Amino acid sequence: MTESSNDQFIIEAVLAGGVKIPAIPRVLLDLAELDRLGDAGPREYARVIGRDPGLAGAIFRVVGSPVFGLRAKADSLEKAVTLLGLRTTHAVASGEALRSGFNEPALQKVMEKLWLRVGGVAETMVAILKAARMRGVSQDQAMLLGLFHDCGVAVACRRYPAYASGFADAPAWPDPAALDRAQQTDHAVIGQMVARSWQLPQDIALAIRHHHAPRLTGLSESVAGLITLLQFAMHLVNRKSGADDVEWAQWRANVIGRLVRNESELAELEAELG
Repeated sequence: MTESSNDQFIIEAVLAGGVKIPAIPRVLLDLAELDRLGDAGPREYARVIGRDPGLAGAIFRVVGSPVFGLRAKADSLEKAVTLLGLRTTHAVASGEALRSGFNEPALQKVMEKLWLRVGGVAETMVAILKAARMRGVSQDQAMLLGLFHDCGVAVACRRYPAYASGFADAPAWPDPAALDRAQQTDHAVIGQMVARSWQLPQDIALAIRHHHAPRLTGLSESVAGLITLLQFAMHLVNRKSGADDVEWAQWRANVIGRLVRNESELAELEAELG
């Protein structure tokens, strides 16, 4: 899909405002190189990740999460990478690197709320994937999209002080679309910019760009499936947190068509994961 004139306007406005998207960290370039070589294993991945204590800590936290249901204990970083798998390890490392890249004291309240939310959405996506036995989406894709889907919010908060204050002052999770309208921007477009800059897979970048478009017109089935999974995860997280679930009515039909077969199965899945 090509960029619309409105997308281009938003991109130019963000760039003109002096906001710089953090460059992709060296450690992620090194992991990408391991991916490209194709013959690297957990030892090589652990060696690269181990250079950054923050990334290593994130891997240990995720491998111990009950969502993954891993019974074996990770007593070393190499073992943790083995248990998670190389692709999921890469996804978790990317998400933690993103978090570090936006670590600004002035925006601490906003960023803590954002990272807590996206982490919860990412783990919920993995839980749905397992419970629904969804085909066409892998665990690492679910984790990566969950961690990056609202990365544009971080950039928008840097660019627009009113966006940041509105986000921070909301009692639960704010409506990013309303904040976008107030500042004449679009966090999904900005998120796609981040995804491209950080060399994320094309399907992930497109899912970030269109994750608020329930008609999914013109998107491939793989991207549509990713967005549907994301929206169902957001619905579940909203229910648990008490946040407004303003988009769910639009997405219900897509979830029934792609994740479950009927209302009864949807209710069962909601009860199992709720």
